[in-house]
Amino acid sequence: MVAVSRRVEYSQHFRVTPKEAFAWCTDYDPGDHARMGLKGRRRFTRLAEDTILLDDTVYHGNKPVRRTKLVKIDAKRLTYYNVHLAGPTRNSLIFYQIVPDGDGESRLDYTGYEVTYPSKRPTEKKLAEVGEADAADWRREWGSLAKAMERELRG
Repeated sequence: MVAVSRRVEYSQHFRVTPKEAFAWCTDYDPGDHARMGLKGRRRFTRLAEDTILLDDTVYHGNKPVRRTKLVKIDAKRLTYYNVHLAGPTRNSLIFYQIVPDGDGESRLDYTGYEVTYPSKRPTEKKLAEVGEADAADWRREWGSLAKAMERELRG
């Protein structure tokens, strides 16, 4: 089995305060995938006040992709992370931090340490193409989430 690891970074601006953004981002809901513009299902179990187990299924076309993630929340630092326990990106770690970004506004800084398991080792060119496609998806999905957050918090 081939394993490929890569670091991914992304930022998303929010027109809400850091505390509001953090609370909204860590309030998991069955409708989260729809907010991202995706067809999917989310189940979650709160294991402790700061620990959530997510069971996500997202459809790419008619093909379901299931991931199980362990989420740890640090409200004091406005950070959270998730570890992919099962699915095509198992053993990946995603770190999220909400930071001030202007008067009454905030930004999500996303750092992913993604592990994938292709059937054969991809070329550097293919890895770059996949990275660009993933970045476009994240911009679209987090852009949709930002709009939903602002609409829900600001009416």
